[in-house]
Amino acid sequence: MKPVISIVLPVIALAGACFTQTPAAPEGTTPEMAAVIANDRAYEAAYAKGDAKALADFFTDDAEYNSEDGSTLSGRAEIEESLRAQFLTDKGSKLAISVDSVKVLSPDVVVEKGSTTVTEKNGDTSGALYTAIHVKKDGKWRITNLVESPLPDDDAVEHQLEELSWLIGVWEDTDKGDDVTVRSQYSWSRGNKFITRNVSVKQGGEVTMEGWQIIGWDAVEQKVRSWTFDSEGGFSQGTFTSEGNRWLLRETGVTPDGHRTTGDSTITKASDTRFTWESANRTLDGEPQPGIRPIEVNRVKGD
Repeated sequence: MKPVISIVLPVIALAGACFTQTPAAPEGTTPEMAAVIANDRAYEAAYAKGDAKALADFFTDDAEYNSEDGSTLSGRAEIEESLRAQFLTDKGSKLAISVDSVKVLSPDVVVEKGSTTVTEKNGDTSGALYTAIHVKKDGKWRITNLVESPLPDDDAVEHQLEELSWLIGVWEDTDKGDDVTVRSQYSWSRGNKFITRNVSVKQGGEVTMEGWQIIGWDAVEQKVRSWTFDSEGGFSQGTFTSEGNRWLLRETGVTPDGHRTTGDSTITKASDTRFTWESANRTLDGEPQPGIRPIEVNRVKGD
């Protein structure tokens, strides 16, 4: 597998400077998008030079980067170290950054999504999807959270719903400290066109919340999509991408009291009876929220 740092770190160009530049851009491009495109071009040039220090400076001191293979880099220093190691063995690579969207959530927070392509000297290419949260600190935009996900395989994408069939059954995760248990039952709908999930949350033996999720193939968008609802009145929708035993679910939602949310959840299959779940890139009305580190979920015996 291509070292992950070479695939995703190109996106840090998006946070290069305050969004005040006015480069030429296609008609209809917003000022924020125009600035992102200009910063991308500058980053591509810097990447070709292998300047790890300059690239790492696009991150906040406490930035967190979640790579497409499940590894995590914490802090600017660790990111710079990984870049230096990458450039020692991968000189001469070129990269291209394609921006899908730039959304200004608040004067100091921007969420950007897109994809990257790295072309090696021998012509081999690799790429990834990414989501980056940028915050303005000391007058500069820097990345505070970055999540990478694999590009979907065009030949296999229609089979991704079937690839989630290992979830069919009953699963539980328990927080013994708070006496909380989350129980999820995944089932095929009639005709096997959708996977349905029923969720119950118990604390002290009492059900405190329930939830329902529908997972299905979107023939228009050519993606596996989900719709989720909870008993308190909140709801969300999202799309899945996958690589091997790892799935990324990107969601946007609304809380029961009308606040907007975003989040990226990663499900990693460890075995037929165990998987891990974690969440990053979480926001509430545009404000970054703490991520959730991996939680182990186990299949209920007999199901």
